[in-house]
Amino acid sequence: MNSRFASLTRIPSFLPLAGATLMLGIAMSFTAPYLSLFSIEHAGMTPLRLGFFMTLIAASGVVASTWAGKWSDRHGHHRELLLAALGAAAAGFLCLCFVTDYLALLAIGVLFLGAGGSALSLVFSFGRAALVVRNEAERAFATATLRTVLSVAWVFGPSVGALILAATNFYGLFLFAALGFLGCAVVVWRMPRTRRAAPATASPAAGRSAASPSSAPEEAWSASDAGLAASDAPSRLRLWRTVLALTLLGLAANATMIVLPLYIVRGLGGTRIDVSIMLGLGALLEIPMMLALGARGATLNKVRWLAACAAVHVVYFIAVAAVSRISWLIPMQALSAFVVAVTSCLGMTYVQDLLPRSPGAATALFFNAARVGSILSGVLSGVLVGALGYRGTFLVYGVLPAVGLWLFLDPPWRSDYVTRFFPRRRE
Repeated sequence: MNSRFASLTRIPSFLPLAGATLMLGIAMSFTAPYLSLFSIEHAGMTPLRLGFFMTLIAASGVVASTWAGKWSDRHGHHRELLLAALGAAAAGFLCLCFVTDYLALLAIGVLFLGAGGSALSLVFSFGRAALVVRNEAERAFATATLRTVLSVAWVFGPSVGALILAATNFYGLFLFAALGFLGCAVVVWRMPRTRRAAPATASPAAGRSAASPSSAPEEAWSASDAGLAASDAPSRLRLWRTVLALTLLGLAANATMIVLPLYIVRGLGGTRIDVSIMLGLGALLEIPMMLALGARGATLNKVRWLAACAAVHVVYFIAVAAVSRISWLIPMQALSAFVVAVTSCLGMTYVQDLLPRSPGAATALFFNAARVGSILSGVLSGVLVGALGYRGTFLVYGVLPAVGLWLFLDPPWRSDYVTRFFPRRRE
């Protein structure tokens, strides 16, 4: 394992990219756990208004990252798009330091926070395009390591954010977050450019060499139409079945980020420090899981691991709904950490394997699965909490990964049905 880490340090620009990813993770960990608390406590939003606010942010993020992924695959300018997204995020959180009017917050969310949210997918597509690796196993390990660096930021970020929040209120918290986004942009801007052909112009032979045998039918992906070849219906349905399952898992995960802090503080009488401990522990437990998955990711059956991840997510929501003490919630973060580790490492690489010639579009598609889930989770969380309370909301969200498990294990469109209704075209 140590030798593999040493080999990563010899990849040009890997260390600066890891530093930029760490700064991005710190900025995100300062804001994501406390944005719902800011909206309720400081901006005076109702649960329904909060849901609409979060939904607009997520929707604009989906639009921004989808456009950025397709555009970067065509033109190859991953760095410039990432810098623009980081600048938008910094501007958005600077605005939150001074604005509490609801309509103004909606505009800030759409124009800046949503666009800035695409930085997460762009940093990984930028890394996949910029890092010159020897083989796909090294690429998978590099991606998993970058994702682990992001989790390292979440180990201490929420706790540091809670301390900054206690000392300086939301003004200081969002100011520090904006500086983090700007610092990340500076690191990316100063990274040397590597000689690498644009992914969208790769030859068919290069695309075949990058793909596994199981993903060879998906080589016909085109960034312009965002789909697989029409003549390969089974492969196309496999891709979108995976995306749908990941969307359901993303919906449940985003709902946890919105509802869990409110449940701890308002439902169980906890503090913001309790929120930071919960999130930091989960991130700490993700690190060894991600490293292990990254080291063996090229040999694992990704679909089975994703199915196991969905089953664990079901157990997590049932357990959270059943407990009545904060101390009982703490060990359950191991289940949440497993879900995040598997979906982040194996989910992203699996989608990238399906679309080997378009890394920007593939990475955007993976992250947009989570963002589409967050679009639904925003309003849905407000409605469910108001109608069913916190426990009922967690039980409802437990149904979503159960459907994802069904999609992974026993989908309604098996190969015989696909062949019957979508016969292959004759050459």
